[in-house]
Amino acid sequence: MTDTETQVDPAALFPGDSEMSRRCRDIDWASTALGPIERWAPALRTTVRIVLESRFPINLWCGPELTLIYNDAYCEVLGSKHPRALGQPGAEVWAEIWSDVLPLFETIRGGGASIYAENACFAMERTGGSADDAWFTFSLSPIREESGAIVAFLNVVAETTQQRQVEREAQDARTAAEVAERRLRDVFAQAPAFLAVLRGKDHVFEFVNDAYTRLIGDRQSIGRTVDETLPEVRAQGFVDLLDRVFESGTPFVGREIPITLARTAGAAAEQAYVDFVYQPITEPNGSTVGIVVHGTDVTEAVVARREIERLLRASEQARSDAESSEARYRFLANAIPVQVWSATPDGALDYVSERTAAYFGRTETEVIGDQWLTVLHPEDLGRTRERWLHSLSSGEPYETEFRLLSAAHGTFRWHLARATAQRDDEGRIIRWFGTNTDIEESKRTEAELKRLTLEATEANRAKSDFLAAMSHELRTPLNAIGGYAQLIELGVRGPVTDAQRTDLLKIQRSKDHLDALVSDVLGFAKAGAGRMEFRTRDVSVARTVDAVLEMVAPQIATKQLNLIAPQTTATQGKQAAPSGPDTLTVLADSDKMRQILLNLLANALKFTPPNGTISVTVDATEAEAMISVSDTGIGVPTDQLDRIFEPFVQAKRALHSSDQGVGLGLAISRQLARAMNGDLAVKSIVGEGSTFTLRLPLKREAR
Repeated sequence: MTDTETQVDPAALFPGDSEMSRRCRDIDWASTALGPIERWAPALRTTVRIVLESRFPINLWCGPELTLIYNDAYCEVLGSKHPRALGQPGAEVWAEIWSDVLPLFETIRGGGASIYAENACFAMERTGGSADDAWFTFSLSPIREESGAIVAFLNVVAETTQQRQVEREAQDARTAAEVAERRLRDVFAQAPAFLAVLRGKDHVFEFVNDAYTRLIGDRQSIGRTVDETLPEVRAQGFVDLLDRVFESGTPFVGREIPITLARTAGAAAEQAYVDFVYQPITEPNGSTVGIVVHGTDVTEAVVARREIERLLRASEQARSDAESSEARYRFLANAIPVQVWSATPDGALDYVSERTAAYFGRTETEVIGDQWLTVLHPEDLGRTRERWLHSLSSGEPYETEFRLLSAAHGTFRWHLARATAQRDDEGRIIRWFGTNTDIEESKRTEAELKRLTLEATEANRAKSDFLAAMSHELRTPLNAIGGYAQLIELGVRGPVTDAQRTDLLKIQRSKDHLDALVSDVLGFAKAGAGRMEFRTRDVSVARTVDAVLEMVAPQIATKQLNLIAPQTTATQGKQAAPSGPDTLTVLADSDKMRQILLNLLANALKFTPPNGTISVTVDATEAEAMISVSDTGIGVPTDQLDRIFEPFVQAKRALHSSDQGVGLGLAISRQLARAMNGDLAVKSIVGEGSTFTLRLPLKREAR
């Protein structure tokens, strides 16, 4: 040690009881390229103390050989290179990536700015074996002494390898989900039974298959409510029935329900008959979010059976025409696409149609009498006979399900059998007329529908959980980035030039922008998973609007925009008229209401050029308040109006590329509005501007 050097206490230079502090105190620095600690520049010694006390991964590349000094958190980055890396030249420690990192130091030494990189990939040997790809978000900035000479480089590191792997797995999962959804839709579209998916309490069509389209005729249904698509069915009770299923969460099963529909545009309405199920779609929390409509058009079978019944009644009224009626009955029985049979009052078959006999693979005479029992499944024989005997003794209509042997399929298939008694003028049963319908295929389709619906529900829940978890995880590195950028800007790491301060400002802006995007994703995920909490109470429209306008006033002034605001007490400075906006009180969550209005005003600011106008108006009906935010911006194309409320969708209307977000603001705003029993709608003309209207229910006594 020379006369000009001052003794330095290793315990003060390497403070604390961390592993790296102890190792730094134990190492013989005089034997390294850095030399004795007494010769280290003061800036280096100050930075070393800060680094060792930090819990974020930081490494110092010191001196001309870029010797490594690092903290405990950086050990994980080194892997098996720790602890031998301490005090060693960077070219030896990171030999496998040296050709990639050396130019970074040379750039800064040559007068370049500090370096920041996101998700940079390096092939690193950290386990003693072959090199593996690893990803890092890092900053590299110089540590200078008072003369301006660089004595070291501060390297703040956040490894994002796991994040990148998760992103890849998430992409694979999304791809698999999309493939599964396409397959599901293909199955639904090609199913012989009709199928439709209705969303929300207004019963908006989300999906219909080909069979459903054939049922309702040439009508546009997707995105429209049942009332809008099929206005004639409300008077028939179907909409009320959908409302009851949605509110109660209890399925409804209907058999041979009549419905009057216009099958084609401009055509007269005609009556059809359907077997159908209204199956509620429920979230994991038990709330109903939609209804699956599934069923079969049985018009032909019902019409045929009723025609047969009508003919048989006419036959009994004119006994003299019995033989001709019998012939006509048999002709129709062989013509319709169902199995038809008749039986004597004691239950013995006395006639089967050609179709029925062919199904059994037997002649008509081989089935007459009690021979039909031989084609029943043995397990169904006793139950079916008992139900048939009950109808024979009571005269009640016969209806039951059992399995019959099919010659065509070589197996037992489920059937629905129905029979009605024919009586004479004195009420005595003189004959039974019945039909069989093969329902096995319908049962299989319904079971598959339930399974696929459950899978789709689980996939949607998993997606929301993943987005929420990832948004939380992203917050930690974002806060670290902002914190260290502030440290550098404050001069903690050494003097900061104007150019560096400009770069630090850009880092902070980028971090704030990314933080806002993460918040949007988190909010959307919470809403999608049903985890958003609402505290609904009476909220003053005037006070809420005034508070929001105060928050955006500086931005409006900076952008030189004109503001037209409601004439409330706060804006007038006097008592408002009894019918003005001051008297309006809505039932809402005040925080969520402000969030929606702030988002609408932010959009208006974003898409309105300087000297334009932003208007806020308040109106009301007997049941709801309407708060509208209008701008004289560039507007939204007509073909984009239905899509801008969808998640991750943006209309291409930003004034600057920096104005683009992740595409969740309007989606979240509409979700919040609807969760508060309101809605959010838009009207826009390209080149003239847009108007977004928030509707919220008034408190009860104000209605």
